[in-house]
Amino acid sequence: MSAIAENLNVIRERQRANIREWIRANAFLRRALTWLPMLLVALIKALPFLQPLFPAGMRKFASSWDWEMLRVYLLSFGGRAYMDQPCHMPDPPSFAPMADVDARWRLSEAQIKSFYDNGFIGPFTLCSPEEMAVLREEVWKELDQPSKTYGFLTGRDRHLDCPTVWKLLQRPEWTERLAQFLGPNLLLWRSQLFLKNPGAPEVTWHQASTYLSEEGYKATLYPKQRDPLFQLTTWVAFDDVDLANGCMQFLKGTHRRVHTMRIGGKDAEGFAKARIKLDVDITPDIIVDMPMKAGQFIIFSERCIHGSPPNSTTDRRRWGMAFRTIQPDVKIYDDEMKHQVFYLQEEFDLKNWGAVLLRGQDTAGINKLIDPFPELRVPVAAPLESAA
Repeated sequence: MSAIAENLNVIRERQRANIREWIRANAFLRRALTWLPMLLVALIKALPFLQPLFPAGMRKFASSWDWEMLRVYLLSFGGRAYMDQPCHMPDPPSFAPMADVDARWRLSEAQIKSFYDNGFIGPFTLCSPEEMAVLREEVWKELDQPSKTYGFLTGRDRHLDCPTVWKLLQRPEWTERLAQFLGPNLLLWRSQLFLKNPGAPEVTWHQASTYLSEEGYKATLYPKQRDPLFQLTTWVAFDDVDLANGCMQFLKGTHRRVHTMRIGGKDAEGFAKARIKLDVDITPDIIVDMPMKAGQFIIFSERCIHGSPPNSTTDRRRWGMAFRTIQPDVKIYDDEMKHQVFYLQEEFDLKNWGAVLLRGQDTAGINKLIDPFPELRVPVAAPLESAA
């Protein structure tokens, strides 16, 4: 390539960079560039006979965004949106456990009602702090390698390639408690490392249900019904965690519905690489801190608004992992092979991904399943009839 051509390429790239920077700095233009496509989505939704004329992504957009979501976004000119698909969690017909389990892990109806009142329950003990001190060193060594699932260093879904993590999550201390909320048959679809080193910032208040916010235009999970409980998260503490080093916090009772959020603006807070602020009244009486000893875990619905303060005043690391479990009839990832996470600006190739049978049986057969370590599998709990 000649020197003149090289110089022209440099000039063109600088011009493109200047345009991108100008768009980022111009809030009105930035909103217009997202608002106009959303208007097109509304048109496709209103006139279904036009859908074959548009690519699959636009059709899925129109399918995943209901009229209430479009109304909020369009009328605010892109300033507000639902953080996830709207839903309202009801109480179950009964607070009796949904599976029969060993007495050591059995929950009372009062405990199950407490979960439905608050959105979380615990902490419970998975193992002693002394045992966790040994386990976390093994896990740390395993996590310090590129993921065999995704091909790069990540804290996502490491139960699929880290044997110590896989052995840990099969423990009945949490599988048997999860079964009492979701039923006897459980699939694990996601795990995630959460590391907050000294000096790390806060994680602002957020919530999730079908994980629409990951790709933005369509859901990640597809339950038969969005309202009833269909997924639970367990967060296990590998280190001692407290308010000073950034323990989890919950806004109790906020799991009953998905809230709207403001996008950008002076009072917006950082959520990964996004800037948002949930439309919710936060008063001291609903904030619940969740300190835990190493080896303890909490069970919660991601619909319960949660976050964590900064680790700005200690020299202690705060490390934990989350494991997300669903009922087998919840479809994961639709038919996509590459999954974009909008707020992380990352892409995950799903070629080597699969859900894992955690307990009981896969009674639906709608998801790709894998067995990451057959030689390490503890016999899966026998399928049990619902106790409720």
